[in-house]
Amino acid sequence: MTTLLIRATLILAGSELLVMALLSRVELSKPLAVALDPLLMVAIAIWPLYLLMRKERRRLEKQEALDAKLHGIVDNLWNASMNTLSRDAFLAAVLRELLDTSAIPLQRKGAIFLQENGEFRLKAEVGFSEAERQSCSAIQSGRCLCGAVIESRRPVYASDVDDRRHVRTGGGRPHGHYCFPILSGNDLFGVLTLYLDPGHRRDPAEERFISSVCAIVARIVEAKRLESSLRQMQKVEALNRFAAGISHDFNNILSAIRGYCDVALRGLPGPSQAAGDIRDIISVVDRGALLTRQLKLYSRQWPEEYSVEDLNLVVKESSEMIRHLSGAGIKVSLKPYSEPLPVRCNRGQLEQVLLNLASNARDAMPGGGEFRLETSCREVGFPGKKRSMTAAVIAASDTGSGIPQELAEKIFEPFFTTKPEGAGTGLGLAMAHSIISQHGGEITVSSSQTGTRFDIYLPLRGGSEEPEVLEKDL
Repeated sequence: MTTLLIRATLILAGSELLVMALLSRVELSKPLAVALDPLLMVAIAIWPLYLLMRKERRRLEKQEALDAKLHGIVDNLWNASMNTLSRDAFLAAVLRELLDTSAIPLQRKGAIFLQENGEFRLKAEVGFSEAERQSCSAIQSGRCLCGAVIESRRPVYASDVDDRRHVRTGGGRPHGHYCFPILSGNDLFGVLTLYLDPGHRRDPAEERFISSVCAIVARIVEAKRLESSLRQMQKVEALNRFAAGISHDFNNILSAIRGYCDVALRGLPGPSQAAGDIRDIISVVDRGALLTRQLKLYSRQWPEEYSVEDLNLVVKESSEMIRHLSGAGIKVSLKPYSEPLPVRCNRGQLEQVLLNLASNARDAMPGGGEFRLETSCREVGFPGKKRSMTAAVIAASDTGSGIPQELAEKIFEPFFTTKPEGAGTGLGLAMAHSIISQHGGEITVSSSQTGTRFDIYLPLRGGSEEPEVLEKDL
């Protein structure tokens, strides 16, 4: 309203100055000049004032339509978030709601990218061709318009396709862009991009509307992540209790069987059928004992001894065991960080995590390939968990066939396995996740058709965040 009054005042003042300039050039009596002055000022100002008021009325109508649409979107999104919709289905619903906004000249085209394991991946799209889905499956910081949003964390506008758009698939209609960050506080969750009619002017009201929708989406996505983490914690806690109880009872049974087998074996001649059968029983009992130890470790009932170790040395020494485990068909390469990486850890447990990852990599490369171990140090943030730290990082990657996205989301769940029945317990990666969590760290997975990568983040000794290592619960 203040801006409107200022503009109207300027129009009237300009009209008055123009009238005064005109009357000064014409010889009129003073009474006539005084009478004509307001009439001429109104005549000159009335058309600009009409245009100004019409523009303001259209602005208010548009703002009213955007506000009504925003309220509708809020209601629909909250209802959708309360239902059992998957995250991707929820994002697709958000995109459809936005593209149905008649107050903004949008083409029926747009996309939402979400951050996953340090990458921004395409999660929902409307109107994309197959070529666009492939080229925009992931976006990099600083590359293309969406990448500029990641880099600056600010909205990016383009009235037409310009040099800032690096990814071009050819064909398609001319268009402009609104690209907005999906932010919650300082945490960047993703990017929203909408396709505009070409030449459309940037509008602050439209930007406020889209920013509000992005803020709502960020809060709901954050809530869904926290809800998923809580469910996982509850599931893990229940399994911890179950594993602790069953491992204790099962170990007692196995100990008794092993003892009777040893006694029976001592009373039999060596080269006999019965002795061979008993040795087979002992072998099976030992496999059961190994499973029991895994259950104890998963349930935090195994004795834990922590010390400060250089992660480079731990990985280097583990790589020797991994070479023997992997066989001749798999190349094991190591790239250590240039400086020591002190972390407080249980060395044996970390080695077991690396062996589990190497075992999975070997199974994913039956025809041979490469298993790479790399250590580094960097600042890392985890938006879904509201934490950041200076981390010593282990990157373990292979050149196998990769893991489908729908399976990668379940990969750390206890007893979940992609191996054939009888070929795995499903505890390896769950145990790895549990061990890293006990060390105050994080483990993430990313996968494609060219291989799978696990990133392990451990608090660097003396770093910006050095949480207490979780002690065993006796």
